[in-house]
Amino acid sequence: MEETVSSRILEEKIYVAVGRNVWKNTSNLLWALQNSEGNKICILHIHQPSPMIPVLGTKFEASTADDVSVRAYRGKETAKTDKILQEYLSICLRNGVQAEKLCFEMDSVEKGIVEMIHQHRIRKFVMGAAADKHYSMKMEDLKSRKAKFVCKQASATCQIQFTCKGNLIHTREARMDEVRALSVLLSEFQRLVLPLTSTDPIQSLNVENERGSSLDTSSCQSADTLSQPGTSLNLAQEEQNDASSNVFPCSGMMNFLINSTKLWQKLTIQNHEHCE
Repeated sequence: MEETVSSRILEEKIYVAVGRNVWKNTSNLLWALQNSEGNKICILHIHQPSPMIPVLGTKFEASTADDVSVRAYRGKETAKTDKILQEYLSICLRNGVQAEKLCFEMDSVEKGIVEMIHQHRIRKFVMGAAADKHYSMKMEDLKSRKAKFVCKQASATCQIQFTCKGNLIHTREARMDEVRALSVLLSEFQRLVLPLTSTDPIQSLNVENERGSSLDTSSCQSADTLSQPGTSLNLAQEEQNDASSNVFPCSGMMNFLINSTKLWQKLTIQNHEHCE
């Protein structure tokens, strides 16, 4: 079992965020390669399509330019981005690492990173904390707006290491305890709610039949009990209790809602504490 777990950890990929300027991102990539500890490397780039399209020496908004010009310019952008990513892959090869590349198109780089972490279930991620020119020996905080956004918004299951000029500045650890607790809450929610929202027609028919038979029985009993003095009040209270049990079919539901609210509050507070 231990060997299986350790081999799984070694096979886990480290995703490294890179920009269009290779020279500015090389130091952070080299840090990731030197600290990969046998893990595979994947270069992650968020491509921002240009909002302006050059046509005959003049720039037009992409929404107003003709389709032919837009497609031609987008093709050039894609080819240029591919060339940039190949440069990063060459740097990895020169350092003895055969890396992969992942490119995602989005208007916002930071939102694109958060989305990629979510979609690909990324567990280890490296990105810049600030531009290299802002680095100092005492630097401990995130300076980049993008870094702060990712630190707060990215999935709690992902460990994010923020670097600057080839130095580790800050690590946002993955909070697995809270994630496991949330998983337990979700399982409890399914146990409590799914039986009540079943759409199986056979099950629904059986439920209706049971309700019908119970109604027939209760109506016969009510006719007998109403003829006896002092029983009408008890019958009304029982009916009220039955109605309340239909509204709140399971007392555990309230506990689930309370616990889940507390957990999300805890996650939110920890996100802000780790990223301020």
